[in-house]
Formats: sequence, C-alpha cells, structure tokens
Amino acid sequence: MKTVKIILFLVFANSLFAQRDSTLISRHRPGFFWYFTGFRPLKDADNRKYDRWIIDFTYNDWVGAVSPFENKWNSLGVNTNFMFDVRSKKNQSVSFGWGFAYGYSNVITDKKLTESASNTVLLANKTQLDGYQHNSIRSHRFYIPLELRFASKKWDRLKFIVGANVGVQPFVHQVFMTETNGKKSYFTNVINDRNLLSYGVHFRFGFRNLALFGSYQLSPLFHNAESTKIHPIQFGLSLSLF
Repeated sequence: MKTVKIILFLVFANSLFAQRDSTLISRHRPGFFWYFTGFRPLKDADNRKYDRWIIDFTYNDWVGAVSPFENKWNSLGVNTNFMFDVRSKKNQSVSFGWGFAYGYSNVITDKKLTESASNTVLLANKTQLDGYQHNSIRSHRFYIPLELRFASKKWDRLKFIVGANVGVQPFVHQVFMTETNGKKSYFTNVINDRNLLSYGVHFRFGFRNLALFGSYQLSPLFHNAESTKIHPIQFGLSLSLF
C-alpha cells in the first residue's frame, strides 16, 4: 500500500507542476523532474532530455502453444526502465534511447507447469485431483532496452517509441494457492528449464509522460526444444517520471 501511495504522489506532482509555456527556459521545467539536469545548469537549454525513468504497468499473457486472454484479468506486472536519452542538437524530433531495466511478469491461471527429470516443461490443465485454487507463474528479467524515439516539438509532445531488448531471465517459478477452512496457503515450485537468454521487441505510443505500452518476447519462456512453446506478451500503460 505504501508503494501505491508513493506512485500516486509522483503522478499527482507530475500533473500539478506541468507548464504549457514552451518558451520558458529555466530550471522550473514542465513536469516532475521533466528536464532534470542535476546540480549543474544545462549548457544548451534547448537540448532537452525526455523519458529517462519509465515505469510500465502491464497485463501479462502468452502466445504460441496457447491463445492469448485465456488467463486471469489480474495477471499484472511491472517494468522499470532507467534510460539515457541521446539526441542531436539539430533534430529534436528523433532521439536514441538505451539503458538498463528490470521486468516482473505475473500470469495467474488455472493451468499448471509440469517438469520432467529431463527438464521438459509442459503446460497442463487442472484436474480434479489438484487441490489448488489458482496458479501464479512468475518470471524476472534484467535487460538492456534499445529504442528509436520520435516526438513532436510541441509542449504536449506526441511520441512514438519502438525498441528491442536483450537480457537474462534468471528466475521462473509457479506459486500454487490453496484454501482450507478459509485459510490460504502457498506452495512455490521453481522451474529449472527457464530460457536464461531473453530478447524481444516493444513499443510506446502516447503524449507527454503517458503512453500505451506493448511488448512481445521473441525468445520462448522455456529452453528445452520439447517444452511447451510459450512467448510472453505485455500490454499496459507507461509513465515517464522524468
């Protein structure tokens, strides 16, 4: 709850201190840290930086061996991106972004993952013998995003970002939730056949510090060629804090 309150405060502050005067050149720039330059003044005030700390709030799903939108609506995750915005002084409408990011994916489903001794992972339906209410399949990624950014020069700044990312996926596990006599309990099962190398593509389309977000992981979730072929996808909303 404390984390949610902090995020809401940042969103409110970002809207509260926004300015529409595109000719204003000072350290009181539009948005919360919108043109943050550190402790030293910016040498070229027109060479402005954008979208350097981006948080993606996402709905998570799969494609491949399964159809999308078969999982629970509350399959929610988050990505946080710390970016460098590299732009030319001559063309402020196009820039290049790169940085470091962490992604957390959480898919809530009635299905389960079964892993054999040979590290083959299969996605199976829940049976009457299974005592869990639902299963949460979670993955963690650390990756490097590379982006080509297009934006208008107006104060409301319509933007379109297309990018690719490559990194590692060190953890994939499933958490079963069971309930007995009103008491909930959880059991965690680590998946060994995770695909350590992960890579994909993504986009953002929006205005100013808000954008729609979508991503597709080109690498399958599991490494073994005999495992169920699942490719994670994400849809959501991106918030650029500065």
